[in-house]
Amino acid sequence: MKCECESCSLLRGALLARLPEEQVARLSCVFQMGRYPRNQALYREGAATQQIFALRSGLVKLVKSLENSRERIVRVVFPGELFGLEALAEDTYALSAVTLHESEICGATPEELFGFLRQDPEIALGMVRFLVGEVGRIRTQVTEMSFKDARMKLATFLLAVTSAEKEQGAGPASTTLAFSRGEISSLLELSPETISRTFSALRRARLIEARGRRLTIRDRAGLEKVAQR
Repeated sequence: MKCECESCSLLRGALLARLPEEQVARLSCVFQMGRYPRNQALYREGAATQQIFALRSGLVKLVKSLENSRERIVRVVFPGELFGLEALAEDTYALSAVTLHESEICGATPEELFGFLRQDPEIALGMVRFLVGEVGRIRTQVTEMSFKDARMKLATFLLAVTSAEKEQGAGPASTTLAFSRGEISSLLELSPETISRTFSALRRARLIEARGRRLTIRDRAGLEKVAQR
């Protein structure tokens, strides 16, 4: 069986850059790739931790349970990112993970991963560096978003979502959003009214077209300028 890890940019950068091909092939016995349909729960908040995951393609939402059976999206996982890291140190998952699209996801138990890392100190060090980088990346992302205005936040979000869609083979400019306006407002910590006004402003600027959940990026370069302004 061909090793799926050979073409995984996340694992290649984190662990495999210095490995000979025979060691890369052995890693396929650790990280097993699965294909999951939309709305598939990978794990639930409070469930016993079993695996850590790497998103190869698709989108995954991490959600926190609230009162009255409501949920809040805490984070969207994009291709090339790890999630379920609680499994490395905790007994239960802090959040639930649910696919937003058909997704390819690689998983490994902590025992399997630790066993592989023990084979070579350089591999283990590479993983430590990668995980530290992930923490720093998420911290920077949170910090940047806290200083952005509504237009910048929404533009950044729409660019990230459409980039993920392009990775999984969707058209380069159009997508059907997996989020309601309410979910977007919760995720970006903006009121629904602000989200509606901001969508309208981006439409008037001829940067996007949006009807219901159908989104078309008309001017990606212009939207990128808004996100970084």
